[in-house]
Amino acid sequence: MNISKKAERKKKLIHIFLDCFVQNGLTATTTKDLCKAGKLQNGGIYYYFDTKEEIVLACAEEGIHRIEQGAFGIALKDLEDIANMMDHLGSLADQLSPTMRFLVSVCVSKQYGEQIKPYLVQLSRRYPHYTNQIAEILGCTKEEVEPFVHLSILALNNYMIFQERALFMPQIEAAKKGLMQLAGQRGKDKSE
Repeated sequence: MNISKKAERKKKLIHIFLDCFVQNGLTATTTKDLCKAGKLQNGGIYYYFDTKEEIVLACAEEGIHRIEQGAFGIALKDLEDIANMMDHLGSLADQLSPTMRFLVSVCVSKQYGEQIKPYLVQLSRRYPHYTNQIAEILGCTKEEVEPFVHLSILALNNYMIFQERALFMPQIEAAKKGLMQLAGQRGKDKSE
């Protein structure tokens, strides 16, 4: 198999393996399970990956990507209708919750916890970029929008982990109110 086909197949396997980990759990998923899910012969997994550790970390990185694209993709697409966007975050969190729980299991594991931290740091470094985009769309400063972006991220993360709407809703409602006030202020400024 040439290098580009091997890399393409490896990428597809990461998606398949992530789904397998999400469904079965980190500790319950064996390399045999992964081979079966990826339609590989037993041991065939090692043609693409050197170790199970490499697989877990690649799947965790993909999980972070899924959550980031899901959450920020929706937010940036629906930002013109803040109320609708914030209302969608709950159903989005329900969809992404199993992936987040897999990530949490990787983060708290003795085997993988330290190794996943660089991926999480990379993600947190992208938050200012999203904050700037949202501020630009709303026509306000980064400083004005930043607390509401961080509150939304915190609420979404907590809900995906704990699935407790009673904690999630007040935080989301507070962020929604703040963002709507900023958007309303933008509308006033434009009309004057």
